[in-house]
Amino acid sequence: MDASGLAQVEAICNIFYNQPSSPDWPAAKRHVEAFGNSAEYIPQCQHLLDHSQSPYALLLAATSLRSLVTTHWNNFETAQHVTIRDYLLRYLAEKGPSLPPFVLSALLALLCRITKLGWFDDPRHREIVSEVTKFLTASTDHCLIGLK
Repeated sequence: MDASGLAQVEAICNIFYNQPSSPDWPAAKRHVEAFGNSAEYIPQCQHLLDHSQSPYALLLAATSLRSLVTTHWNNFETAQHVTIRDYLLRYLAEKGPSLPPFVLSALLALLCRITKLGWFDDPRHREIVSEVTKFLTASTDHCLIGLK
């Protein structure tokens, strides 16, 4: 996804989440729903998380990833589960304090879903308590994330 594609997705998310009476809303809805229906959108979701400044695009990425991870869990290898979890933990450590509460909640729900689904697959998923403890011993903002 290039810069123009990113800007287009951000504009679509803005229409979908903020302008339900817009004539463009049905098309925006179809585009947003497509993100949560196909595993081919996983790299785009990660790109949104890494590069977007729009809270609504970040929300789309988090909710779509939660849906995709849940639906396609058995299509991923155990190592990929752990990689996604570790990516989320790093992302929350780096950007979590500056995220709007609704984006933070969606990302935490994704992290919880991955931990729940992977609990018996790999012992690294059961290390979530020690990972969260790192948040509790960091800054006040990180502590609040860890408590959530």
